[in-house]
Amino acid sequence: MQLVSLLEEAQVASPDHRILWRDRIAPFGTRAIDGVEPWLTNGVLAAFAVRVILRVGQQGEPKAAAKVLRSARRRVPPQVQGDVEWALASLRLAARQAAAAEMAPPEPPVTPASATGVQPSYSPVARRRRR
Repeated sequence: MQLVSLLEEAQVASPDHRILWRDRIAPFGTRAIDGVEPWLTNGVLAAFAVRVILRVGQQGEPKAAAKVLRSARRRVPPQVQGDVEWALASLRLAARQAAAAEMAPPEPPVTPASATGVQPSYSPVARRRRR
């Protein structure tokens, strides 16, 4: 489906079914952000627009999503300002986790004992408990 028709369907959908269009719209990336950005000032569509922008950010465009959400802070209706802050915090957390994953040293490969040539030593004698 084309982005324009998805946006039109989402716009006329009832509020409890509108979220079903989020995952269909988000793969369009920055074009999806551009399509829902005007909705950020609309009291009915603003929360949905925030969720679409957040999903686009989670799917590969975090900088573009964060930029639009930061610029929208003063324009969104008061009841949606908390959603914008939540979405920005989610994007920051995802960015921190990605950076930490890049900085972490690689895990050493797990090799079976037979490949290393060193066999574990087992004793038939039970250990004594210390008191």
